[in-house]
Amino acid sequence: MKSISLDNGRNYLTAAEAVKDDRFNMDALAMLMDDEIRERVHSELAPCADQAFLVRYLELADNDLIIG
Repeated sequence: MKSISLDNGRNYLTAAEAVKDDRFNMDALAMLMDDEIRERVHSELAPCADQAFLVRYLELADNDLIIG
């Protein structure tokens, strides 16, 4: 399973850990997501909680999601 890094790849978090982190910013993460995968997840799940969206996105993504 892919992970999320909110500090430029130094530490990796699960979707559940990321949404609880003070640095979490869904808008910033969305800008870094693969457009096709992001839109697929949106069509499958919206409206949904950020955590559910991220879990599904990471299931489909080829790479970790890194911000920072």
